[in-house]
Amino acid sequence: MTDSTAAVAQPTPTLAEQFTAYEREVYHFHAAHAAAELELAEHLANGPLSVEELASQTKTHAPSLFRLLRALETIGVFKQVSPRVFANTPESERLRKGTPGSLWARVRALFACGFYQAWMGFPDSIRTGRNAFEQVHGCSSWEFNRRDPERAAIFDQFMQSYQAMVTPPVTAAYDWARFPVIADVGGGKGAQLVDILRAHPSCRGILLDQPHVVASATPHDRIERVGGSFFDRVPSGADAYILRSVIHDWGDAESVAILKTVHVAMRPESRAILIEQIIPEGPGYAFTKWVDLAVMTIAGGQERTAAEYRHLLEEAGFEVEQIVPTSGPLNLIISHPRT
Repeated sequence: MTDSTAAVAQPTPTLAEQFTAYEREVYHFHAAHAAAELELAEHLANGPLSVEELASQTKTHAPSLFRLLRALETIGVFKQVSPRVFANTPESERLRKGTPGSLWARVRALFACGFYQAWMGFPDSIRTGRNAFEQVHGCSSWEFNRRDPERAAIFDQFMQSYQAMVTPPVTAAYDWARFPVIADVGGGKGAQLVDILRAHPSCRGILLDQPHVVASATPHDRIERVGGSFFDRVPSGADAYILRSVIHDWGDAESVAILKTVHVAMRPESRAILIEQIIPEGPGYAFTKWVDLAVMTIAGGQERTAAEYRHLLEEAGFEVEQIVPTSGPLNLIISHPRT
């Protein structure tokens, strides 16, 4: 006798079926991106507008704008409340800046910051092992955004939305109070460090990143800001050194160099804590395996298995003592200097 309520394994979609689904999603994404770039949801924030009024406000071609809105309505983005008059929906509200759960920066960054275009160089990355972003744009993604203040602002907003998702789970996953002084190496504007210090008033922090980055970091009276490169020097005297989503941006040689710089600054009782996604072993589906392709394409780095992170740390003179999962996509890989 079988249990009729038991889950039934679903067949894996064929490649043709996956391509069809992908094609559909590409259409959806390009339409949503156009809506975000034109800020249609912002213009509808105060109520419905006719296509002609909306076209006038956004300096667009009314017949083409209607076709875009008509298509987006079929996936719940905008609603035609009367003929040729459109209003926001809960989904289109997410294409506004600064709303709860906003996707505006995430959608805009894929194009404005050159990520989408970089995939055009992906086959050459497979042929050569070189960074596709640099092949397409002629510079690194960091330099590409630095050259344009508008792009840099969109990228910053994108990173803030990502941090809002991953930061609290990292803070909640570990007893950070055991470390009186925590150094955040390559910590950007300090979102993770600030969140940890808010949860643990007994801790103090050191934030290390490029001088122009720490100059605009989140103010906090228990954080010392240090401008510099983690390839050159890391502040000494901390009890814990955290590196969140730093090592995955680099190849093995650069990663070991960064970790050796951290090792020099540490005391025997200090801990180095990598905060990264981990690729599971085995042939099963894991989204991290696909994130790895994106990291290769955009930054020239890689996601790694637990064994690969252990190897990197051992090469730099560390011994892994614990891997702590979080409720988000990241894990804490905790190590100490090997004696």
